[in-house]
Amino acid sequence: MKLQPLALPALRGTIGDWIYYSCLMPLSELALRVRYAEEIHPNKALSELIQRSLEGPRARHIAEYLRSTQERFFNSLVLATYGGSPDWLEVGNFRSGTKADVLKAIPETSRDALGFLSLSGSERIFAIDGQHRLAGIKKALEEGADLGDEQVPVILVGHKKDVAGMQRTRRLFTTLNKTAVPVRKRDIIALDEDDVMAIVVRRLVETNPSFRDPKIAVIGSQNIPVGNRVALTTISSLYDILKLLFMFSVGQRTDRGLRFNRPSDDRLDYFYEVATSYFDALADAFKPVGETLTSKDPGSITEMHRGPHGGHLLFRPIGLEIVTRVVIEVARSKGIDLPSAVKFVERIPTDLAMVPFRNVIWDPDRQTINVAGKTLARDILKYICGLAVDQAEVVRQYELTQGGSKDVLKILDPLRLV
Repeated sequence: MKLQPLALPALRGTIGDWIYYSCLMPLSELALRVRYAEEIHPNKALSELIQRSLEGPRARHIAEYLRSTQERFFNSLVLATYGGSPDWLEVGNFRSGTKADVLKAIPETSRDALGFLSLSGSERIFAIDGQHRLAGIKKALEEGADLGDEQVPVILVGHKKDVAGMQRTRRLFTTLNKTAVPVRKRDIIALDEDDVMAIVVRRLVETNPSFRDPKIAVIGSQNIPVGNRVALTTISSLYDILKLLFMFSVGQRTDRGLRFNRPSDDRLDYFYEVATSYFDALADAFKPVGETLTSKDPGSITEMHRGPHGGHLLFRPIGLEIVTRVVIEVARSKGIDLPSAVKFVERIPTDLAMVPFRNVIWDPDRQTINVAGKTLARDILKYICGLAVDQAEVVRQYELTQGGSKDVLKILDPLRLV
């Protein structure tokens, strides 16, 4: 089907050996005219592989984002075009009776960069960067979203449908997609205004004395540096703990809704209360945590509970995560709230250098945390708390960490809370 002609406001530019046109395109026209990148693969199976990858949950999430987010925004999609007769209509004859000096300052090379890109309607256009966004746009419009007149920036480049042309476009496709770098967690925490965990973390460290630096280390690392004898944990670790708490609180197995859809201020207050009530419960149940969060000199407490001697389980990011996961399992299995679940686990062992953590997540010879033992440590605590766990596997794995056959249950059963 031949489409109607369309003129897009555009800038023309060059980079390397590519000539490109940076245009504004209505969403309705984008959905109507632009295909996926199967055009760069003559092989039908490869084309179908691309198509299937775009029909999954990510497209649905983008469609939901478009429908539900007033502050929605996209960066440019990169499109390739071939066939038809695109035409560049230059707007370069600038005149001004009052700004002649400004016009003189515009380089000649820039004066022919502004114009309209005219599409005849017979072109074949496909996305080489932004395919999931394209899929989300198509889905949102198919489902009746009133977004057709909204404009997104697109960058169009020329494509030739011969062997060399397809290789060239495939190279551009992979270059754009391989070099895309995910946003780092520290940047999300610092800047994201939709991510619930990031919003609450910032509120905690900015307004709540119990969480201000240095009690929570505001650093990019997930782990606490060896030389830090003050912080209870890091801001990145705190973000991960809040994610677990909030997912449980809203009954979700994924954090997708928490990361991309900013809730109302009242709902944000609710999440803030979930966070503070949980840490208040930890402070009541585990005295060193409470002393650290309330002290004006947290380093005097923390240095006793984290160091080459091992120290307290909750003073390590890995330990805080393990305990939080177990607390959530207790709350879920018993049908109680998080503070009550914390109260239930307050008698769990916490000394890393002792049973059951020695040689599991604490290496006494190297005096370091053994991350590989995290799952076993969590399962041991679940067993101690009476939660469902593969007891035979826990026994087998624990025997291995202790260097051979031992009566594991005689070691663990005295620690059980039920």
